[in-house]
Amino acid sequence: MNYDVAVMGSGVVGLFIAYELAHYRVRVIVIDREAEPGFGVSRGHAGVIHVVQPPFNSLRSRLAVEGNRLYDDVARRLHVKVRRLSTLLVARNPGQLIALPAVWLILNRVYGRRGFRVRILGPRGLRRLEPNVNGLGAIEVEGYGVINSFELVSQLYNFCRLNGVDFALGTEVKDAKVLGDGAIIITSSGEYRARFVINAAGLYSADIARLFGDEYRLEFGKGVMLVFWGGEQTKSIVTPLQLIPNPKTKGGAIIPTAFGTTIWGGPSLSIGSRDDRSVNEGGDIDVLYRKFSGLLRDRKFTPIRAYAGVRPIPEGDDFIITHSKVSKRIVHVIGIESPGLTAAPAIARRVIDMLRNAGAELIPKDDVREVEPMVMMKNVIGSGGAIKGDQGEVICPCMGGVTRTDIREAIRHGARTLDGIAFRTGLGMGICQGMCLAGRLRLSLRSWGIDPRELTKSGGNSWLVTR
Repeated sequence: MNYDVAVMGSGVVGLFIAYELAHYRVRVIVIDREAEPGFGVSRGHAGVIHVVQPPFNSLRSRLAVEGNRLYDDVARRLHVKVRRLSTLLVARNPGQLIALPAVWLILNRVYGRRGFRVRILGPRGLRRLEPNVNGLGAIEVEGYGVINSFELVSQLYNFCRLNGVDFALGTEVKDAKVLGDGAIIITSSGEYRARFVINAAGLYSADIARLFGDEYRLEFGKGVMLVFWGGEQTKSIVTPLQLIPNPKTKGGAIIPTAFGTTIWGGPSLSIGSRDDRSVNEGGDIDVLYRKFSGLLRDRKFTPIRAYAGVRPIPEGDDFIITHSKVSKRIVHVIGIESPGLTAAPAIARRVIDMLRNAGAELIPKDDVREVEPMVMMKNVIGSGGAIKGDQGEVICPCMGGVTRTDIREAIRHGARTLDGIAFRTGLGMGICQGMCLAGRLRLSLRSWGIDPRELTKSGGNSWLVTR
């Protein structure tokens, strides 16, 4: 099959690139080894829209600022809510307190001139803003945000499909060859020819580059996160002040989420394999408690889940966005780690410019279709809307009421796994962590048009029912 552009990878970066391309008169296919979009790097973060990213002169720092500014407009068009809030860098000891003016001076010089307010809070100001936070003072940086990244991925996917982008999911790239006027991509689902190729394959981006004759090295960093139920612990993102920044991690934070839960995440980064998402209670969880529990006055919250995300760390610890040495028609987007979610809209626009420079003829469409918002039945009921039949039948009560209709809609919009349904609806993501689901799923799957033996947790061999 012939396309103008093939995008390798359907994480948030690949989807944003496809989203931008969907505004032009080009044939686009997105190829991904995972069963559903966003099942790679993009499923393992906390949904934070960042501001501060050292080193301040790095490409990832500059693109994070650009991407941050784009999010409000993109989220409005996709009907995805971004909740804007501040980050507090909290001084816990006298040495950190003394250092606050110097830290403020640096951050204000870098980010204040870019429109992000930076100020010093004394103990009273900190207490007024965050009564539950222990500290002697803090630096407040405005302009951060939290987003439901699962909804973002789903709406990007819905927009792309609505506007003619093809997807080959569950499709592994076996080989690739550069042709005179493009490339041929050999996959587990057949061959695809494309005039231009974008390698945004996340954890596999170095492998894809190697197929085209380009050599890059990645390490794989694992970060562990702990999710709490019981209301938000803070209104802001809260992190201990680091006087010596670590280029590989921003040090982690207490993060209020778009779901009304709280995440503690990211203080340590261990280098391992790209498939290792294990969590060690005696190590990983203990590190989280040691770092963050002392920041809070009231810690009466219930931990409900621990999970790990894996990020691709490139040589040089900076994003690699470049043309292939073999052909300008091949663009590599490699090592997109944190703050990749923040930078993704800016990365996509940068890639579009690179395609133009490589000779791509990008003619804007005059018939771009806008995607409809994702509407949950709890929102319809809450606004006084009428329901009928089994539309109000609740399957998962602890997430505000996920109904049978919500699950049907998730399946209609492309969910083919239990995780795909959960990410689109919140099913099983509350305090029960899915304990209410097994019986209901067994009784209901056939009525949704899916054979129980075909349903997996996240694709591959993650079967839920074997006979």
